[in-house]
Amino acid sequence: MTSDPPSHPSDPAHQVQLAQQARDQAQARARRWQRLYETEAEQRRQEAKAADQTIYDLRLEIQQLCQLSPSTSHSSPSRVRDTANPSAARIPPDLQNYIDALVAERNQLQQTLREEQNSHAKTRENLISALGDALDSQPKRPWSIPSSEMGARAGAIILKDRKGRANQSQ
Repeated sequence: MTSDPPSHPSDPAHQVQLAQQARDQAQARARRWQRLYETEAEQRRQEAKAADQTIYDLRLEIQQLCQLSPSTSHSSPSRVRDTANPSAARIPPDLQNYIDALVAERNQLQQTLREEQNSHAKTRENLISALGDALDSQPKRPWSIPSSEMGARAGAIILKDRKGRANQSQ
């Protein structure tokens, strides 16, 4: 039984093997970051969709409440509160309180949605930066160019992000 002699670090086959290992590790990290980004993006999409649905439901409910009162046919809650309008005074106080609560909840949900959108943009930027830093930390070798579709996508995302930042700073 013969075994191959251990390869010497300066041996080209050994260097190729090390480069392939480094490439595989970089691709594994890129896949991991991509999964993290996709998971985060999906969560943000679901949260935004839920917030949009809640806002839509609240608007329908406000519209229905405004239609319940024959004295107001306005779709804007601020018009319901208009005390200069004599017909607005006929809205029962409990209904007005309910409308006010719905408007406040809608405003809060809109604010939450804006905050989530900002958080998503920041998370995306941080993940792309971290991915770029991870790839930049790899030694620059001509054979370490991503050979997989995932590696190529990650590289394209990073280049696009860097170009966008360069354009913003000018």
